[in-house]
Amino acid sequence: MDTPRGMDDLLPDEMALKRRIEDVIREVFRLYGYLEVETPTVEYYELFAVKSGEEIRERMFDFMDKAGRRLVLRPEVTASIARLIATKLKAWPLPLRLGYIADCYRYDEPQWGRRRRFWQGGFELIGSDNALADAEILQVSHDVFNRIGLRDHFFKVGHVGILRGLLEREGVGEDQQDMILSMIDRGMLEQALDHMGGLGVSRDAVEAVRGLAGLSGSSAEVFKRAEEILSPWPESAKCLERLREVVEVAREGGVESEIIVCPGMARGLSYYDGFIFEQGVKDVQVSLNGGGRYNRLIELFGGRPTPAVGCAIGITRIMQYILDRDVERPQPQRPKVLLAWVPGASAGYVARAAHILRGIGIPVEVDVRGRRVPAAIEYALKNGMKYLIIIGRREEEEGKISIKDLERGVQQEVGLDDEGRIREVLSLAGAR
Repeated sequence: MDTPRGMDDLLPDEMALKRRIEDVIREVFRLYGYLEVETPTVEYYELFAVKSGEEIRERMFDFMDKAGRRLVLRPEVTASIARLIATKLKAWPLPLRLGYIADCYRYDEPQWGRRRRFWQGGFELIGSDNALADAEILQVSHDVFNRIGLRDHFFKVGHVGILRGLLEREGVGEDQQDMILSMIDRGMLEQALDHMGGLGVSRDAVEAVRGLAGLSGSSAEVFKRAEEILSPWPESAKCLERLREVVEVAREGGVESEIIVCPGMARGLSYYDGFIFEQGVKDVQVSLNGGGRYNRLIELFGGRPTPAVGCAIGITRIMQYILDRDVERPQPQRPKVLLAWVPGASAGYVARAAHILRGIGIPVEVDVRGRRVPAAIEYALKNGMKYLIIIGRREEEEGKISIKDLERGVQQEVGLDDEGRIREVLSLAGAR
């Protein structure tokens, strides 16, 4: 039997890579002060139906439980974090930095960068509307990618308020704004512009959106041209200035990678209401990280009005990117010591020896198949092991073990109770 479509087994080498990426994310949690939390894989449907956006709603794994309640496998985690802030963490002092590593589920068509089960590592900074908070999310993203080794990465940045402010000024309601932004995010610009026209949006506004969507770059000229386009819409112009501030603060904060400013940028999740971004690498079409500001989401779940900003780093996409390339990657960690026994030794003494070794911090694999010593040596070398511990009847009677250094071919006996000597011998070649 195979796995369900889009749901993948992870083999030992893939798990080693996944753990390495998670270790990097957790180290950045530590450096920036993000407290790790975990939310349920199964949540109520309504949590994500409210503001996750039409595209997410259509791709959720939803089902009824035995009590008739509609549930989902979480398609993302930010809504769960907002629920947590509105309920169990409502009395915690702000600002609050939360981090998570979680599996998510969407009924996507499986392809490169899109799996139906995928992992994300998130950073959520709650309680500040300052540009410094937006810039920090770029900083943590920059640091994670650099520490993983993805140095050829870049950011695309925008501000949802630029388009929302323009559409609101034109009398377009929030639900229709969500629909238009979703179209733009999916590359359906002409359909979005036609829809705007059908809603009675002025020709000037339609052309302004067209002009903003065609603007992108890392030079000051992009901001200058966007300012000219937005001169009739002062609220949108303020959002553009905020975006400029975020970029400047991020630069001062050590974000050295390319930052592409996209004034007409949109993202599919409807709860974004401010700064937004995506992070990618040069030779991949899909983003490997994305996020933005969601100042109104927490109060939607009954919490106090609370500004927040965050991102979700695509662990599964980063893994696929690395696995597709001939680059050095972490290997599964196996013990460097194999414990073999020969006929005459009791299973109890073998188990005791393994217990003592592990008790002093030495990983050891027991040869439960009872191979002969030459076969045990062949197995150990094939799997990168450095020592073979041999136990026979004589070793058991004398309360000892024989330790063979497979690299040097030297063998010596050590008392099983002489933990200091065992540790010394097995530490010489990094057995620990």
